[in-house]
Amino acid sequence: MTISMKKALNIVFALLAVLIVLPFSSCSKNDDDTTEPTSLCYISSFTLGTLTYYTTSTNENGEAVTTTHTYAGSYYPMAIDQIPRQQELAPSLYAGTIASTKPLLVGTDRTIVPVTISGEGNFSYRSINDENGWVDFTSGNSVDFSTPLVFRSKATDGASFRDYLVTISIRDNDPNGYTWEMMMPADGGTSLLEGRGERRAVEWKYGFAIISIDDANALHLTTTNGTKAPVWTDAPCTGADGAEVRSLQKYKGKLWMNTASGTLLQSADGITWESVAQTDASTTVHLLAASPSLLYAAINNVVSCSEDGQTWTTLSLDADASLFPSTGHAATFYYHNNGMPYVMLTGSCGETTTTWIREEDEEDPWVLISRTGDNAYNLPWASLQEGSLVSYYGMNIAIGKTGTTYRTTDNGVTWKEYTELALGSGQQAAAGEHIAATVAGEYIWIITGARIWRARLNSYGE
Repeated sequence: MTISMKKALNIVFALLAVLIVLPFSSCSKNDDDTTEPTSLCYISSFTLGTLTYYTTSTNENGEAVTTTHTYAGSYYPMAIDQIPRQQELAPSLYAGTIASTKPLLVGTDRTIVPVTISGEGNFSYRSINDENGWVDFTSGNSVDFSTPLVFRSKATDGASFRDYLVTISIRDNDPNGYTWEMMMPADGGTSLLEGRGERRAVEWKYGFAIISIDDANALHLTTTNGTKAPVWTDAPCTGADGAEVRSLQKYKGKLWMNTASGTLLQSADGITWESVAQTDASTTVHLLAASPSLLYAAINNVVSCSEDGQTWTTLSLDADASLFPSTGHAATFYYHNNGMPYVMLTGSCGETTTTWIREEDEEDPWVLISRTGDNAYNLPWASLQEGSLVSYYGMNIAIGKTGTTYRTTDNGVTWKEYTELALGSGQQAAAGEHIAATVAGEYIWIITGARIWRARLNSYGE
């Protein structure tokens, strides 16, 4: 039988096509398509599913009611350490560990925790307390974390396996609440602030500084060398006669105050004070605020700024100067959530509270945050008495003698009662006592009478 030339050529081309396609087809074959046993065994990701927690409240009949809530466990990542380490929870040496990177919400039910696993091998798990209690695991199943668990990835060829110690942590407090500690006086001890009157506090060096006045109108510096385990020192100030305690500012590593007559003072150690010569000898200085790059003051009653405390530049206001706080003001420097640096100043202007902000730019004016007298979100500054303004964890917080504190997160447009930081009876100033507040380290510090308290947001750093 004979084959035409055209037909023969078609057969040759078809054979060539097969020879070309076959090698590429085998190279692109997905490994997951094979059923061949492998020696691979590891866990590459461990993700929590929808978690459950419970809250209890009382209904109108006085009966306890339990409400079930759910939330996404995927927002609480689990960290995998593939390096073998000796564990405190058990004497065994595990091939790796898997643990929470931040605690789950208070009240989370640890008995029903859905888990999704990625990796190689066949998975199973057991309680850390039951070496023979292995349970086969399918990704997506719920497991009981009443005790820490050991998860195993076993190679499909059965020749090897890796065990991971897995732990989850659940917070035992409200993440939006605060933990309070009284730091002075120590148990059974006396306070360095006994008998002290008006005071102001600022973050300084590795801790913070308090300037206070005693019964003889002498000024004292109280400092701590840190915030974790503070060691306190106290010393009388020299060269600061007539200083207005509430004018205290920290600027470029030094402490600054002004006298009632408008003389500017500075100190490198907070103990020895000296006057700062002004470029214009007729200048009177009444400090308003400080940022890392500028001092702010009323210079001859005109709002100004300076880089050195000697030469001052007049700043513009976007509203009438009569609305700028004239008494009892407080200020704070902060970074807004847009990353821009700001200074906020609030205080009394007659019978009204006004709040002003300035973005840290030489060309920017002070901007009045407009409020109406009947607006529910006004800051009742005068009622706070001896108020301090502090910046903490994305909030500006107003703290004074009353138990109620206020916070703003929108540059002072709205102020709301900050119930989570309400001052208890021990933190409030009693009749005749004075108060100040500052932020240093991870804490808000409240200096009330002869007592020093610190408060830390439970979710700080998470």
